[in-house]
Amino acid sequence: MRIAVLIRSLSGLLLLQAAQFVFAQTETPNPSQAPSQAQSLQALFAKMSRVSHNLNYQGSFTYEHQNTSTLQGFRVSHWVDEGVEHERLLYLNGPEREIVRHGQALDCFSPGDQLLQGRLSSIGSRLIGLDELYQFQIRYTERVAGRMATVLQVVPRDEFRYGYVLSVDQETGLVLKSLMIDGTGRILERYQFLELDLNPDIKQLQQAPAAKLHRVANAELGGCNKTQGGEPEGWGLKWIPTGFAFVGQHRVRESTDMLMFTDGLSTFSVFIEPASQQPPEGIGQRGATVAFMSKVMRNDQIHRLTVVGEIPAVAAEQVAAGVEAK
Repeated sequence: MRIAVLIRSLSGLLLLQAAQFVFAQTETPNPSQAPSQAQSLQALFAKMSRVSHNLNYQGSFTYEHQNTSTLQGFRVSHWVDEGVEHERLLYLNGPEREIVRHGQALDCFSPGDQLLQGRLSSIGSRLIGLDELYQFQIRYTERVAGRMATVLQVVPRDEFRYGYVLSVDQETGLVLKSLMIDGTGRILERYQFLELDLNPDIKQLQQAPAAKLHRVANAELGGCNKTQGGEPEGWGLKWIPTGFAFVGQHRVRESTDMLMFTDGLSTFSVFIEPASQQPPEGIGQRGATVAFMSKVMRNDQIHRLTVVGEIPAVAAEQVAAGVEAK
């Protein structure tokens, strides 16, 4: 799930995504207007990336992706108590189920947040500016969930990432509507708030019983998972899309390595685990999330390799082809 990630910030528990829309070519800005446009974009990104972490809010939104005709409904509750974020995401369709998240300190930044704000000094010159990867254009204003929003168009400059159309609440910076779009103009995912309450009863949110089926995702209060930078341990990648940076490596379960990469807007992970037999190979896609399965050898041991993320299939396949043991 990556819903809460995009709701809290720009970086993709779901990155969700309206209507028929095809990107128009971004006009060449008048040089005399460029500074004000850049300043407006910078202010908008800062608000999107950080302000929503501090908000207390509750709202309902819809979500759908291209692989299904089902429109799903969710209720999200977000509040801050003594400098720590808390969040609940309740499914409104199907079996009653919920994701509960507690314990993220407000001074924690996700890798996407840090890249957007230029905070990953360890990556240094390896990080290409986002304006070299995407074209950004503030288009117009519209009304979403009864609130005025600024519409931001994000057009990728290559075939290795997706585009977005984001309707950003002018008061808070919260993304009220989002479309994720591929290179043909096809909408892969979309979500849209239907209603939003910025003054919820915090005690009521805290005391509300969890759904019968729920999963708790607790963060460590002792600090953030520091972004590592540098290079993965034990594995090398001959190719990743331009502008993506390695931001961490974790051991999942006992024997699975997870390598994480982001360009500040999109993310993907590489999972590598020993296999006792030939692993399946191929590709699958759900909405904007692709999973490319392959294999890699290390010390005569075959390993299952899976690239998962919000990147086009062509990018996932090239990433997988370049993974090697070190």
